[in-house]
Amino acid sequence: MVRTLVVAVLLCTSAALAAGQSADAKKRELQRLRQSIERTQQQIDDLTRQERSQRRNLSTYQKQRHQLTVFIQQLEDDLMRLKDSASVLRGQIQNTQQALAAAERSYSNAAVSLLKYRTKRKGIPEESLTTDAVFQRLSRALTEYRRRMIRLRDSLTAEQQLLDAYSLTQDSVLSTKAREQRLLSSTIARSSTELQKIRSDKGALARQLEQKRKSVAQLRRMIERLVAEERRKDEERRRKAAAARKRSGTAGKPPAPSSTSSVKGFARNSLPWPTGSKSILHGYGNYRNPETGTTLDNPGIDIKARTGTTVKAVADGTVSSVKWLPGFNTLVIVDHGNGVRTVYANLATVNVSAGSGVRTGSTIGTTGENIDGELLHFEIWNGRERQNPLTYLR
Repeated sequence: MVRTLVVAVLLCTSAALAAGQSADAKKRELQRLRQSIERTQQQIDDLTRQERSQRRNLSTYQKQRHQLTVFIQQLEDDLMRLKDSASVLRGQIQNTQQALAAAERSYSNAAVSLLKYRTKRKGIPEESLTTDAVFQRLSRALTEYRRRMIRLRDSLTAEQQLLDAYSLTQDSVLSTKAREQRLLSSTIARSSTELQKIRSDKGALARQLEQKRKSVAQLRRMIERLVAEERRKDEERRRKAAAARKRSGTAGKPPAPSSTSSVKGFARNSLPWPTGSKSILHGYGNYRNPETGTTLDNPGIDIKARTGTTVKAVADGTVSSVKWLPGFNTLVIVDHGNGVRTVYANLATVNVSAGSGVRTGSTIGTTGENIDGELLHFEIWNGRERQNPLTYLR
């Protein structure tokens, strides 16, 4: 009986102590989230000061809109992590409380049994050293148990305080998000007003079109950097695989190379449209602006879509980049593997961030407006070669 109680007390104290060890890790996670929120709030304050001091122009409006929508997405990610962490923490508190209650019951049972043991053996000669050793071990275990119970109660209190701090931080995230959304709405309204002015001014329109021409070249450089980085990683993986085969004695049996000439889901007329609209404003290749006579090279297609139209991923993939470029506004690049990428540009808001996984039909963001009108700019690239999206869309 006494041996059984010794084991029970030791097991309960170990479980209770383990349940109380997560508070420090959660505090560090909470501190990281708070720092992220503080940085975001500082960026918002900086934008507000810039708005007062800088001369308003279309690029400033659109870049500010990009920054705000990216900040909102970051806050969404922080809020999701907060909710997940708070849920886990509530479960840990419940488990800790249960462990504490079980340990208290074991302690009470052990204390009663110890009292009975002392009473029973009072005045009776000891029959063996083994009984006395068990008695001493139980006494030490109970003493250590009481110390751990104190630490466990302190940890439980700390975790409850941490949960309260999570709630406060979540309120801060929501408040900051609401503030950003108000700024974003006013920025979009100003951008639309500025666009109307530019369209009536041929000189300003020509300058914006020239900016867009430069952005086409910049986007190509972005794609080329992504391709180069992908090839570097592939080469590194091949070197590691070759080294592993050499160590295992299978150097003469390299794996069959994967095909990069095609990608599942990217056959002709196989992809869904990224918007509900299938109306083309500008097709793939060269098009001429009727106001200025400027000829532009379109690396993709421009799909007519009212501002705020939902934009969806055309295939599974991973977000490589979320950037802003003059004339293209916010753009998202999705890597679908084997060198194939899609580009979604002229976005007013985004629902993804770099590194996010997307599925076919996942929401990328919503459309905005640029000098050409309300539209989504959509591109498909295979390595460094751009493709005509209409070949793949069904």
